[in-house]
Amino acid sequence: MATWPSGTKAPTTNCDAGTDSPRLFRADAKQNIDNVNAIIDMFNIDSPSANQVLKYNTSNARFELGTDATTSLATTFVGDDSSGTAVNPGETFKIAGGTNITTAVSGDTVTITGPTLTSFITASSSDTLTNKSGAVSMFTNDAGYITNNGNGDLTITGSTIASSGDTIDIDDTLRFNKNYKEDINALTSSTGITVDASLASVHTVTLAHSTTFTISNLPTGGSVTIIITQDGTGSRTGAFTSVKFAGGTPTLSTDANAIDVVTIFNDGTNKIATIAKAFA
Repeated sequence: MATWPSGTKAPTTNCDAGTDSPRLFRADAKQNIDNVNAIIDMFNIDSPSANQVLKYNTSNARFELGTDATTSLATTFVGDDSSGTAVNPGETFKIAGGTNITTAVSGDTVTITGPTLTSFITASSSDTLTNKSGAVSMFTNDAGYITNNGNGDLTITGSTIASSGDTIDIDDTLRFNKNYKEDINALTSSTGITVDASLASVHTVTLAHSTTFTISNLPTGGSVTIIITQDGTGSRTGAFTSVKFAGGTPTLSTDANAIDVVTIFNDGTNKIATIAKAFA
């Protein structure tokens, strides 16, 4: 490749006085002309425009005009809540902390610390909220909370307790001091009625047909109650599939608007039922 002719500069000894001989200067002039030509050959420049730079082209061993690559060398930082921010060479990108988040820079290392869990999960008083072998003294969210009074008693504030499984197991006495209630599901009269115990523990129906009741989803140890009302005509009959009553198959009250209550318990082998008739 061509090199900058810094090592072949011609002296001016033979051209710095009027008495110098042109013949002796000829070799010096030739050397300088060769040097200028080498420089011209190395730089292939036409008409530069704003923001262009010189780039070396290895294919022809020349410097040529090119576009400034500053923009293409930019680094883009993208956060969870943004489409990205470009940071060009020479610019500064700041990483700022927030609530319970701190940042520190040491050399080429950025350390981000936080947030601490105490901002989101707190224990009351001096108690500690832990997992594994620890005890939860208070767990809160925006709707309700559970507290432990220190004597093993739990107080639940809120409207709903849900289980991800089929049951919530209680291994000791369950006492309701007040306001105990059961869900009631209204059934539609037809010649065949399915009583789905998974929907509610109490079901009501006004019979406009003689019908057969089928009990579904009644777990072992569970019970379901059916409140049966005759319509204004009355005389509707009712049969029960796979249910055993004391004294055999019962007969419903047949008077118009008569009310009977059937309660069925599943002992794991049989569905055992009782009927209370003619409520008035």
